[in-house]
Amino acid sequence: MSDTPFCLIQISDCHLFADVDRCGYGQINPYQSLIKVLTLAADIAPDALLLSGDISNDCTAQSYQHLASLIEAYLPGVDWHLIPGNHDDTVQMQRLFSAQMTCLEQPVVMGRWMLHGLDSQFQGTLGKVEVEQLAKLQDKLKAFPDHHHVVAVHHHPIACNGWMDKHAWVNSELFLQWLDTQPAIRLVLHGHIHTDLSWSRGQSLIQACPSSCWQWTVDADFGVADDAPGLRCIRLFADGRIASEVHRILP
Repeated sequence: MSDTPFCLIQISDCHLFADVDRCGYGQINPYQSLIKVLTLAADIAPDALLLSGDISNDCTAQSYQHLASLIEAYLPGVDWHLIPGNHDDTVQMQRLFSAQMTCLEQPVVMGRWMLHGLDSQFQGTLGKVEVEQLAKLQDKLKAFPDHHHVVAVHHHPIACNGWMDKHAWVNSELFLQWLDTQPAIRLVLHGHIHTDLSWSRGQSLIQACPSSCWQWTVDADFGVADDAPGLRCIRLFADGRIASEVHRILP
């Protein structure tokens, strides 16, 4: 068996505008910033790309089309997978990206690993994953007992002890209790908090991803951090090992 790992790159919280010249927090232009992050991804040469929500900041069709155009330009031929975030318009996303959102219904095979998407959209910035989603996911895990499994979701399942906890996954404890009974899930990837954090939970590693634009502070009060935009590179080995690291663009 080859020891060459499957390389998955996670990009999150792009917050694209229809206007490619518009800047957001910290005077960062999310369109130009995403170009730099995708250039970084192209240098890594991934096998697949995961976008873990909050693609758009204004829910325009143009903002989503910018994403598709940039991926085609910088990562041509690379499979990419998409889940919604609290800022996203899921109806538009399904219309434009139905092929890229199948991970919400069917697992994506990545060598000896499988990727499963969860939809945590709920009310405003808050997240929730219904029990029915977890039941369906559990059935998929049982159907593939010889694989290792990755779950992608937008909201953070563990409190980051900062102001972003006001924008929480409201039933995350239910998910964590369920996760404790699912040793086949080796990795949970999420976005939402615009920073790089990791936790261990039973057999699982839970990891946050930096934003491809502005970064948030992990403080009691709202703040924009000085960290550069970035991505997470995850190498998934057939024997279940995980090598995961964050890469950031140069200033």
